[in-house]
Amino acid sequence: MHHVFTQPCVSEIVQPTALTLHLPDSVSDLLVLSAMSSPLVEFVVSQVSHTQATLITRIQPFLSFAFETMPPTINTPQQRRSVGQGIKLYPLTGVAPRVCIEQLRRGVTVSINIDAGVYFSLSTETRFELVALENDLRILSEPQVLVMAKAILGRKFDHDEPSNMLAVHISELEQVRRELRDYLRGESGKIHPGVSTELLKLDHLLQNKHQWLLRTYHQSLERTNLGYSSNEQIVSNEQLQRKLDCFELLAPKDVSEMVNKLCEDDL
Repeated sequence: MHHVFTQPCVSEIVQPTALTLHLPDSVSDLLVLSAMSSPLVEFVVSQVSHTQATLITRIQPFLSFAFETMPPTINTPQQRRSVGQGIKLYPLTGVAPRVCIEQLRRGVTVSINIDAGVYFSLSTETRFELVALENDLRILSEPQVLVMAKAILGRKFDHDEPSNMLAVHISELEQVRRELRDYLRGESGKIHPGVSTELLKLDHLLQNKHQWLLRTYHQSLERTNLGYSSNEQIVSNEQLQRKLDCFELLAPKDVSEMVNKLCEDDL
């Protein structure tokens, strides 16, 4: 698994505490997409007594976080950890990354209680889960890229969504297709032929969905106002060319490559 945490943070817990994670508005959804298959937080218990505990915490660098005191958690499923044990916070398997990102922007809280051990819990409405380190079998289960490809294919897209959300969907779908192809190349000759066939079939279905989303996205840009006809030219070709030139000068290289790739797939 490829993920990068911040430097470990040592935290002293002496009473019921809540760790609240937020995704700042300044962080783009596109940046977070690639991290949705990785743990967002990792806790390791280094010391614990009846009334206090010491945690070593590592968090994904794009998240902001804060520890706050809170009332003891009641009637919420908890996982107990003792000295030397740890736990990770993951997005739920099969849930669309967009849904998890939206919840992160609203805030996700991990409740921490102490009673001769450290107890971690989440609210029942969260789209995330806590996985004990010794039970973290995600890399040994069905390939993550296969899980995400199935999840995206099963998702219903709204034709009337704004163009910025359609762009996120397109980028997410393109990322899954790229990861799927990379997985096939990297695991060539190692994976079961049935899995390989299923991945190729999923890639073809994803391509069809990708083309439909691109057409919908272009239509949303061309018809910015229902008062205009679909083929009415709102700005001149010279204005469009100047905007394009400015974009090519200012846009990062990876964004330009992504745009070129989207245009090639649409041909």
